[in-house]
Amino acid sequence: MGKIRLGTSGYSFQSWKGNVYPATIKNADMFTYYLSRFGFNTVEINYTYYHLPSAATMASHVRKAPDDFDFTVKLFGGITHDPWKTTVLGKLDTGLCEQFIEGVKPLTESGKLGCVLAQFPSAMSRNPTAKKFVSTLAEALEGLPLVCEFRNRGWASKEIEQELRQAGIGYCAVDEPQIGVLMPLVPLVTSDIAYLRLHGRNRKWFQDSSQRYDYLYSNQELLELLPKIKAMASSSETMYVAFNNCHAGSAVVNAKMMLDLLDEESNQDW
Repeated sequence: MGKIRLGTSGYSFQSWKGNVYPATIKNADMFTYYLSRFGFNTVEINYTYYHLPSAATMASHVRKAPDDFDFTVKLFGGITHDPWKTTVLGKLDTGLCEQFIEGVKPLTESGKLGCVLAQFPSAMSRNPTAKKFVSTLAEALEGLPLVCEFRNRGWASKEIEQELRQAGIGYCAVDEPQIGVLMPLVPLVTSDIAYLRLHGRNRKWFQDSSQRYDYLYSNQELLELLPKIKAMASSSETMYVAFNNCHAGSAVVNAKMMLDLLDEESNQDW
């Protein structure tokens, strides 16, 4: 049974103030509060999607984090998304990959890097160019544990499962609204690392990006996810569960609920 590491996708949100953080908390104190109050053993650093990671900031995270705490880091959007906005599709910027590797070096050297999460846009459909891009990305990030999140249901195929497994690339299962091209929840494990991101089920995903992650899972919905989490953990060495329904602190509320459910399960049959 793989160790389950549970937390939220990010920790620094203004909408958390007065909800799960004290209303007067300073931004600089949010990470310390996250570490000390919620009982989570990981966090997904996702501001690195918007700008490349700073080695100094990552070193600060390492100093603050307790021994049994690690980080997953979202890959910079200039690497994962920009290649699908140009006339020459699928051209990987290896220079940005090198900068990313340098930025997360304090995490890798301290042993606190759980994995790098490459989340691709829904516009990246499954085709030879995109598949080549994924394999080239893995080569450029050699030495870092890589997990891929696809947002186009064309990637939900047996062939992709086999290709990821052969390349040693992890698969990120997602729970998100079943509309448009979005991925179904397929609890695959293709490497030593299992990963589940819970985005919520707000059906206004494509209509209003400000409401995309505005969703609070019910206790029943979380209970229905438990067998999938248990199965994925059983097939991996480490299982990450990251709540990304971050609007107004819903991710913290649901992660704490899931933590309680997992504790109840561990006292029963696993």
